[in-house]
Amino acid sequence: GAAMPALAQRIVARPALNPRSIDGMSMGAPVNLGSVWLAKQGDNPAWASPGFDDSGWRTVNTSLSLGQQGMKHVDAVWYRTHVRVPAGARNLALLLTYMEGSAEVFVNGARIGQWGSFAPGGSKVSIGWFGDIPDSVLGSGTVTVAIRTRAGLASHNGDLPTAGLTMLSTVLLGPRSEIRNTAALLAFRSYTSNWSNLTLVLLVLLITVALALALRDEPEYRMLAIALAAAAAHQILQFREVADALPRTVPVMALQTAIALVTTIATIEFVRLVLRLRKSRWFTIYYAVLIVVVPTANLFVGLYWEPRHALNDPLTVAMSLTAQAIMAPAILGLPLLAMWVGWRRRYVDALLLSVPLLINAAVSYYSFVVYLLYAGHLVGIHAVLNANQVPTSVFDVGWNEVFSFAFSISILVFLVIRTIRLARARARAASEMQAVKTLQTLLMARSQQGTPGYRVETAYRPAAEVGGDFFLVSPDQDGSLVAIVGDVSGKGLLAAMRVSMILGALNRESSREPSEVLERLNRVLLSQGDLGFTTACCVRLEANGDFRFANAGHLNPYVDGQEMDAPGALPLGIRADQNYTCVTGRLEAGQRMVLLSDGVPEARAKRELLGFEKLLELTRLQAAEIADAAQRFGQEDDITVLALALA
Repeated sequence: GAAMPALAQRIVARPALNPRSIDGMSMGAPVNLGSVWLAKQGDNPAWASPGFDDSGWRTVNTSLSLGQQGMKHVDAVWYRTHVRVPAGARNLALLLTYMEGSAEVFVNGARIGQWGSFAPGGSKVSIGWFGDIPDSVLGSGTVTVAIRTRAGLASHNGDLPTAGLTMLSTVLLGPRSEIRNTAALLAFRSYTSNWSNLTLVLLVLLITVALALALRDEPEYRMLAIALAAAAAHQILQFREVADALPRTVPVMALQTAIALVTTIATIEFVRLVLRLRKSRWFTIYYAVLIVVVPTANLFVGLYWEPRHALNDPLTVAMSLTAQAIMAPAILGLPLLAMWVGWRRRYVDALLLSVPLLINAAVSYYSFVVYLLYAGHLVGIHAVLNANQVPTSVFDVGWNEVFSFAFSISILVFLVIRTIRLARARARAASEMQAVKTLQTLLMARSQQGTPGYRVETAYRPAAEVGGDFFLVSPDQDGSLVAIVGDVSGKGLLAAMRVSMILGALNRESSREPSEVLERLNRVLLSQGDLGFTTACCVRLEANGDFRFANAGHLNPYVDGQEMDAPGALPLGIRADQNYTCVTGRLEAGQRMVLLSDGVPEARAKRELLGFEKLLELTRLQAAEIADAAQRFGQEDDITVLALALA
């Protein structure tokens, strides 16, 4: 959404004066040198001289194109006019308000200034130039104003009315103070809306960057910041091109191409992320097409269209239609996609986002439709020049600037509403997470009771604020001990809530048989609907060292570094008729049984897993040492270690 400068393209009436003798005798106010000039194609420094005989020069009217007045293949054109001024006139200046191309101004043969470049390629546009006229060159009587122009970049065929001095140009000669005030007023009228828009874009960019830094897990803010930064850079470059007459060199064109690509692709990615669409191969293919099309279009503009300004020749029309067709998904497709997603999913953010996207599409297609009407000879060139101009007498404001302002405001509104909604959702989630964390901490504390006759070690290291692992140690009056370690699928709040539900169910469980404990827990999980699966290993250890355990898709127990064998079985919460077979064994005095979660073998350092082979030695350590070793290696999941031994 960066707006093009208004360029002061205001067509006003200019008198059709006689360029061989214009009356400027009063000089109490600036004299408009009118719409009629003496002109000649070519480039000869002698044409600046006041004594040069220009009687053979043709008379041209700036309201018509050079081509309409017999000039073809236009490159350099000189303009001359003669103004009668009072004897002894002093402190004069000259103002040239608008012309495409480059200009060098002479008064009585003395060069008083230049705007734009006369190097090959020249400059694209000039606006608001003024220069002081030295008193020493004024003399008395008649002042000859000669303007050397290079309009080749604007009208190779002479068919564009904005080449050289045009219907948009005003040349004023008058008192220095009045000319300076007029130039300042012109700059204020021409650039106020542009700078206001740029300031607004930079403000929205600053807010977006702040949000991107604060909400690092929301990548759409980063993409929007990139798109806005590129749009601001594009607008600044346009200001320089217009206000400083920056030549259209290859580096400048390459920079403009890169900025256009970044803006377009970052905008599409921003919309995709907001709409929660996966990055399919179609996006990748379209980005590849843009990388080819945008540079090609810019080369066409720089190498073919701008040197000729062939607005309605068949090649230009065909290229314009092709480019619009290829850009349609990025310009018109995005707002339609946002509206469709918003309606289909009842997604408020998508509907809000469609507003600035529609505004952006409106300004693009508005200009293109006017161009097509001109190419089809349905409207004249005046309609093209005035199509973008808001009818106001105070400022020179283009419709694209109005659309740009509306785009920035609507994006700002979108950011405010979306951020408030995200903040509320995060506060709600944080409150729920804290409640679950408190409950989980309480249940975990209850899961480890006094164990007379046994030595029990536990280590619990959740990877996040709340964990998806659980364990329980429950002694009985008959001297036995039941222990269970498990892991629920998924992460975050839902996993933590399932852990809390499982621990609650286990604390109410009356059976002491490992297979029954798992089968009953399996039924409880299935009764809650589709909650994913849960792995668990349950052990019953007797006071004399005998034990039996059942496993539901979990890691087997390790005894003195050796893994116990057990028949395979599905995790809990998958099938209702699943049975869990018990495996028996004996724990001798001095031996230790270790139960652990998969967060230990799946600890990762770069691309290397800790792995199961290292568990043979690792499980001989204390529970806390095992957990610490896995954490140091690279924790990626919850880590739970439970070690059992006879006292």
